[in-house]
Amino acid sequence: MTIFSFVANMLNNKVIGGIIVKKIFYALTMVILSFSSLFASDFSKFSTLNVKELLKGRNIEFNIPLPVKPIETKLPVYGKFNYSGIPNCIFTEETNISPIIINAIESTNSTLDIALYNLKLADITQSIAEARDRGVRVRIIFDYEHVVPSVGRDIKVLMDKGMNIKLMSGKIRSGSMHNKYAIFDGTALQMGSANWTYTAEKSNYENMMFVYDSEIISGYQTNFEWMWDQAISAYDLNAIPPPPGQLPYDMKPSVNFNGQTFPKYIFSPNGGTTDMIVKAIDSARAEIDVAMFSMTSESIMDALIRAKSRGINIKLMLSAGIKFPFYHEALKNKMILRFMDGRVYKGRMHNKFAIIDNALLINGAFNWSANAENVNAENTILTLDSNYVEPFKKEFEKLFQQARSVGKH
Repeated sequence: MTIFSFVANMLNNKVIGGIIVKKIFYALTMVILSFSSLFASDFSKFSTLNVKELLKGRNIEFNIPLPVKPIETKLPVYGKFNYSGIPNCIFTEETNISPIIINAIESTNSTLDIALYNLKLADITQSIAEARDRGVRVRIIFDYEHVVPSVGRDIKVLMDKGMNIKLMSGKIRSGSMHNKYAIFDGTALQMGSANWTYTAEKSNYENMMFVYDSEIISGYQTNFEWMWDQAISAYDLNAIPPPPGQLPYDMKPSVNFNGQTFPKYIFSPNGGTTDMIVKAIDSARAEIDVAMFSMTSESIMDALIRAKSRGINIKLMLSAGIKFPFYHEALKNKMILRFMDGRVYKGRMHNKFAIIDNALLINGAFNWSANAENVNAENTILTLDSNYVEPFKKEFEKLFQQARSVGKH
C-alpha cells in the first residue's frame, strides 16, 4: 500500500477530521515530490548555501564565531628554490653572513631545516620567525648546552614564539651538536665553519658554502632526520630521547681523486671522517694546505708526517692561542707552520678546511680532533668542483701570508 492510498483510505473511512487529514495529505505530497526532484537533480550544479543570505532581511542575529584559518604546512617544492644573488661560497672578512642567509630564508617556499651550534644574529632570528608565519615548515636543532642551563637571547626569542625546536648533544648526551648547516626547500644546502653569530660575522675568519648537488643535499637531509629523531623538544627537557639509529653515510662514493674514491659527504660521530682525511692525505702527490681551528688528531698528524717523508709540501695554518700538541713534530719534519689571529681582539681563525694538490677541497664543521670524530655531531664535504676549490685556495693563500711564522722552514 502506498502512502497516497493509505491517506485516501483514511479520508473515506473518516478516521479523523477531514480538514486535518487534507493538510497532512498535502504536506506529505510536497515532501515526496521534493525528494523525487532532488534525486533526479544534477549535483554538479549545486553550490554551498550561504546562511547569511538566507537570513537576510529577517532581523535574525548572526554572531556565530567563524574558525580561524590555520597556517598550512606546504610540502617541499624541489627545484623551486630561488638562489639568485647567493654566491657559491663566502668568507666572513669579505662578506657579512646576515644578508646572504636572510636572502636564502626569504627565498624558501615550503621547508627550512636548520642545525646550528649557536644563533646570535637578531635579523636572521626575525627572518626565521617570519618564514614560519608565512607558512614555511621550520624545524631547528640547537646544541643542548646553548639552551640549558642558560638560553641565549635569540634562541629564546624563537622559543617564545613557539617555534619547532629540538636540542641535541653529541654521542650519548656528551660532546656537542656542532653542525652549522641549513637546508632550504630540500634543494639548497648552506654549510661550513660559521655559526650564525655576531662573532662569526664580525670577529672570526670563517667560511660558508652553498651547495645544490642533489646527492649531497639528500645525504644532509637524511642526517638532519637522523638528528631530529633522537633530539628532545626544547619545551620538554625531561624527555628521554630514543636511541640513535644508523648514522647516515654516502652509499655511492663518487669523488675520484689520485686513484682513490671518496664520499661526497661524511658525518660524525664515529662516521669515519678521520680515516677519510688520512686516506686523502696519503693520496697527496704534491702539496697539502690546511686551515684548521683545532688540530689534535694523532692519526691525521701521522699521515701528514708520512706525506712529508714522500716530499709533499705541507702548509699548516692554525688558530693562534689554541693548543697544538704536535708543534715540535711539525717543525722537525719541516712543515711550514703558521698561526693566525682573528680579525679583532678575541676573534679566531675558525676555518676547518684543507686543499690537497690544488684539486680536492675538504670543508665543514669538523675540527681535526678526537672529539669531532668520536662524540660530536659534525659534517664534512669533499669536492673537486673548481667553483669551490679555487676560491678556497685563494682564501688560504691570502690568510697564510698574513699569519705569523714560527721556527725555521
